[in-house]
Amino acid sequence: MAIIVEEGKKSISFLNILTWLIVIGVIFFATYYIFFKKPEIVDVIIPSTDAFDNIEQLSKITLDPGIIQDPALQALSTYLPVPETGRAGRPNPFLPL
Repeated sequence: MAIIVEEGKKSISFLNILTWLIVIGVIFFATYYIFFKKPEIVDVIIPSTDAFDNIEQLSKITLDPGIIQDPALQALSTYLPVPETGRAGRPNPFLPL
């Protein structure tokens, strides 16, 4: 009795070719953009001296600390509880209860 083993005939389909072309194309474009593409340089434009006029006016402003004594500010209340010091949790959380 003889055993005959034949390999199945592999057919090349259009879908296989298309898939390999897409994979090779993605690898090609990724390699190009990572290693060979020159990055675009961002042009930095230095502002003219007219732009610094407002900054000079702002630097001369003095703040009045009297606003802290304003009754409207004093009427505001804090709704968050004040943190308390003390122990929280167990001393060793890995020990059983």
